[in-house]
Amino acid sequence: MIQACTRTSLFCGLLLSCWALLTPADARAQGLPSGSESVESASAFETIRAGVFGGMVFRNRGMDEWSPGPSGRLSIDTPYAGGRLRFDAAYRPWSGQIGFEETIDADGNVFRSDLPDVQTIDILAGWGLANAPDATISLSGGLLIGNRFMLFDLPVGTAGRLESEMLVGPWVRVGRATGAFRVFGEVRAMRVLTNPRWDTIGLSGGVAIEFATPGWIRWILK
Repeated sequence: MIQACTRTSLFCGLLLSCWALLTPADARAQGLPSGSESVESASAFETIRAGVFGGMVFRNRGMDEWSPGPSGRLSIDTPYAGGRLRFDAAYRPWSGQIGFEETIDADGNVFRSDLPDVQTIDILAGWGLANAPDATISLSGGLLIGNRFMLFDLPVGTAGRLESEMLVGPWVRVGRATGAFRVFGEVRAMRVLTNPRWDTIGLSGGVAIEFATPGWIRWILK
């Protein structure tokens, strides 16, 4: 528990330090969130940033018998409460270990079978801090929470074919802007609340476009 708290404190401290360095001096002097018109949420939902990402898992603990494939992700975020409100949807296939399960019949013959492959879909929402939206180099980070839906490659009607678990984790994203477009790189550490726990750390990259929020969408959000 102490180690977990220490890691969380270090993560938050690093994020806040980098945000302060990348925020324009005049915004810091006024005590305003970077890129915000006021401390209030007057600029909430004014723009939407939508992006597509591809990524890989480079650390997988708790589901060692499955190998992660490349992922595809849609990410949408918008200004809210001095930071950015974010929604994610991601897909990733997992390959089960070949010859993992061993069975012995009545005659003593040994048979090995493969673990079923798994398709996962993550639906996530969260909030994070970000430096000035018009900065050439952007830095943002925060916390996501949601649900992972797991579809195992088993016959229809088999018990446990479809499972669902909560997941949560921090993320840090660095981007470079060119007009309305941004190129991003992101690191995220996710914990799926299975028993035993399932932890992953992944690296992804993508491109996003930012545009003014249509009036009807802003009305719904507000």
